[in-house]
Amino acid sequence: MRERFDDFAWENDRIAHRTYGKALETWEGEPLSSSAIDIWSKRTARMVINDWYLADRYHADAGDGADFYSAGTSRGCGGTGLWAAGRLWTSRNFVDSRVLANGPIRVMFELDYAPFEVDGISVAETKRITLDAGSQLDRFRSSFKAYTRPGRERPLIAGIGLKKVAGEKLDANPRGGWLAKWEPVETQAGEQGLAIVLDPDVAATQAEDKLNHLLLVPVGERGVVSYWAGFAWNRAGVVADPGAWKLYVDQHAQRIRSPIEVRITAR
Repeated sequence: MRERFDDFAWENDRIAHRTYGKALETWEGEPLSSSAIDIWSKRTARMVINDWYLADRYHADAGDGADFYSAGTSRGCGGTGLWAAGRLWTSRNFVDSRVLANGPIRVMFELDYAPFEVDGISVAETKRITLDAGSQLDRFRSSFKAYTRPGRERPLIAGIGLKKVAGEKLDANPRGGWLAKWEPVETQAGEQGLAIVLDPDVAATQAEDKLNHLLLVPVGERGVVSYWAGFAWNRAGVVADPGAWKLYVDQHAQRIRSPIEVRITAR
């Protein structure tokens, strides 16, 4: 849902996120141009986003958690860009949104990003995000549209990122389709794990820039890249340590590579 200066915020019973709309770019208080995915740490199954915004003090933990994370212009927790000429090119704040589902089991919505420069060409992005109850990971589907002259088309490479922080421990398994990290939470509010998990059969390359750890994946002919990304806060009482987080991420990757098959047969 839209909040504050065009924030789009969402949550389930385990985690909460927000990302930034166009109005924030010109806000006199704290202007920010970024398509990062921010995270809010919660330790309650109830929905807290509206309460935190109404109280306007979501940086202080009153018992349910708080916004301890500063995504800034990094990719935060699973934000995207396009990799070209040895660097990551990123969009600005989203310009439009559509809520597709807002029930107790699933939230689903789309964000539109205006065309942005990628090494001399212009590319627009629509991001569909789905978060199910009981999950630490969101499902992301980024659709890219390149605006080029006929005959000047080029392959696109998406970069999916996790923000670098001091004191982090990184676990990378590009062949297994995931990138995970464990890190201290800002303001000494415990520890947290972040992760990216790719669709099966996607060939990924590990990379980095000044702000982010990245998985680079080719954008197919349909212009779509799909992946999961999310986090866990150790004070929420579900994922306690880096070993448990790595296990959660690896098991999720294995499940999407070997999905349950349901067959209906007539007797």
